[in-house]
Amino acid sequence: MQNFDILFYQSHNPMWVFDIITLEILEVNNAAVEAYGYSKQEFLAKTISDLRPAEDVEKVKLLVSEIRTCKTYLREFRHKNKAGHVFHVEVMSYPIDFEGKEARLVVTQNIEEKKKMAGQLEITQSKLNRMLETTSIGFFQVNNQSIITYWNRAAEEMIGYNRKYLIGKNLWEVFPEAIDTNFYVKYQEAITKRENTEFESYFWPLQKWFAIIIYFIEDELVIHFRDITETKLYEEQLLDKIEQLKEISYLNSHYIRKPVASLLGLSSLINQNLIKGKEYKTVAAQILECSRELDAVIRRINNKVNDEISTSIHYEIQNFSLDKLLEEVVIEASAFHASHQIVIKHNAEVLLYGNKNSIATALHRLIDNAVKFSPDAEIVEVCLDIVQHNAILSVKDFGMDKHLLNRIFISFNNKKMAGELGSGLSKVLSVAHRHNGDVWVESQPGVGSTFSMRLPMSNIAVFKQAGTTDFTHYEAPGLEISDLHNRQIVVANWQGFHTTHTAKTGCLRIISKLTNNKARLLLNDNTGVAGTWNDAVEWVSTTFFPMLRDSGVTHVAWVYSTSTFSRLSTDFTIANLQVVDINIRTFERTEDAEKWLAEVLAAANISN
Repeated sequence: MQNFDILFYQSHNPMWVFDIITLEILEVNNAAVEAYGYSKQEFLAKTISDLRPAEDVEKVKLLVSEIRTCKTYLREFRHKNKAGHVFHVEVMSYPIDFEGKEARLVVTQNIEEKKKMAGQLEITQSKLNRMLETTSIGFFQVNNQSIITYWNRAAEEMIGYNRKYLIGKNLWEVFPEAIDTNFYVKYQEAITKRENTEFESYFWPLQKWFAIIIYFIEDELVIHFRDITETKLYEEQLLDKIEQLKEISYLNSHYIRKPVASLLGLSSLINQNLIKGKEYKTVAAQILECSRELDAVIRRINNKVNDEISTSIHYEIQNFSLDKLLEEVVIEASAFHASHQIVIKHNAEVLLYGNKNSIATALHRLIDNAVKFSPDAEIVEVCLDIVQHNAILSVKDFGMDKHLLNRIFISFNNKKMAGELGSGLSKVLSVAHRHNGDVWVESQPGVGSTFSMRLPMSNIAVFKQAGTTDFTHYEAPGLEISDLHNRQIVVANWQGFHTTHTAKTGCLRIISKLTNNKARLLLNDNTGVAGTWNDAVEWVSTTFFPMLRDSGVTHVAWVYSTSTFSRLSTDFTIANLQVVDINIRTFERTEDAEKWLAEVLAAANISN
C-alpha cells in the first residue's frame, strides 16, 4: 500500500475511495478536503450521492450498476461543495480492494473554467455562424485537397447551388466551368505561393462579375466573394458611350467639316455675284454633291446613335428554349427581309441559361449580315446544333469573298476595322463572349459563308432547370501532350473549342513538358480544333513563342485546323511573330509534320 499512499495522499487532484455496495466514502485525500470545504471527518460521513446537487441524485442511482461492472470509468458530473456551490468535474474511477472491501478509487478534476470557455467559444461560434449565414457576402471554405467544407447562404443565392450538393465534393469537379478562368489561375497561385490574394473574376455561367478574396487558415482556404456585376456593367456602358461620343466627334470634325466648308464657299461665290451664267450649272452640281456627302455623314451619325439605342440590352439571365427563340427570331426577320427566304434547320431541343434578349439581338444581326452579303441569293439558312456540349447557332449566306472574310477576322481584334464594317458583328462577338463562347466564319468559294456563334452549356444551367445535376453537362476543351523519338519531340494535340484562358494554360503545360524533356522540337497539332481562338493570337505570338525560344525550342511544325478562322488565327500568329530564331512550318496533315521533324532530328544527330 506504500505506492498507494504516495499517489493518493500526495496527489494535487481531489481523490477518495467509496464502497460500491453502500456508496459510502471510505477514505479521502487532503486535496479533496481543501477543494470541497468539508473536514475529513465530514467527508467520511458521506456517500457519493451527498456530493451531488439534489436534482442529480437519481442519476447516481441509475449509474451504480454501470459503475460496478466497469474497470475504468470516465465521465463528467456536477458536484457541490460544503457552501452549496455547484460546479462541473471530470471523474475517473478504478476498481480497488480497500481494507477487504470492494471499492472504487475516484480521481476528480474541476472543469468549470474549461466549461465556461467552451460555452463562450460555442456562443462565439454560434454568433459567427449567424453572421456568415446572414451576410450578403458569399463565403466558402475548402481543405488542402480542394474539398468544399463550408458554403454559406449568400453563396447559395449568388451561385445557385444548394450546399447539400457541394459539401464534401471537389471544387473543380463541381465547377469545371471555372477551370482555366482567372479565378482558377489566382487560386493555383495562392496555393503555390501560400499568399493571400484579392482580385476580380467573371463567371460566365451566371454572367456575373465577382470581387474575390482568398486567404489561408492553417491548411484550409477561405474564399469570400461579392457580386460587382452592376458596377462592371455601368463601367462598360460608360466606356461604350465615351467611344460613341468620340466616333461622333470624329465624324463631325473630319467628315462634316469638308462638305460644309465647300457649301459655304460655293454659297459665298453666288452671294457675291462672282458666278457667270454658264458656271451656275457646274456650281449647282458641286452643291448637290456636297449636300449628298453631308447627308450621308448625318445619316451615319444618326444610324450610330439609333443603333446604340435600339440595341441596348437588358442584362437579365434566365432559362429559355433556344430552339423556340430561334423560330421567333426567324419569323420576325422574315417579315423584315422580304427579299430572302429564311430557312430553319435544326433537330435539337436546347434549354439554355443565358441572356435571351442579347442572343435574340445577335441572331438578328447575323441574319441581317447574311442578307447583306448575299444580295443576289434567295435563301438564308439558320441552323442550331449541339457539338461537344456547345449550342452552335449558324447563319449561312451565299456570297462572301475571301477578302471580306479576312477583314471580318481582323475586325474581331481591331476596333477601327470593326467600326468600318459596322457595329453588328462586334455586338454579336460581345454577346458570345459574355456566354464564354465565340464567333467565327467558315467560307467555301462559290458556295457561300457560314457565320457561327458558340454558346457553351453549363452545369448550373441544368441545375436551375431541373433542381439537380451530376456536374457532367459542361465539357472543357482538350489538350493531350505526348512525345516521340525518345522524348525528343513534344506533341501537343489540341481538341475542341478553345478560349483565351484555355489557350494560355495549355501553352504553359507545353512549356513545362518541353522543359522536363529538354526537347527542342514541337509538333503543334490543331487538326481537332474547332471554331476560332483569335483572342489569343497576340498572346501566343508575343509571349508564348519567346517562351519557346527561351526553353530551347528550334523547330515548330504547326498542323492546320480545318476551321477557316482557326487557320487564320494560325496565319496571323506566325505573321506577327517577333521571334525569328525558331524554324516554323505549317502542314495540312499530321503525318507530314511528323516526317519533317523526324528529318530535322536525324540531321541534328548526324551533325552531332
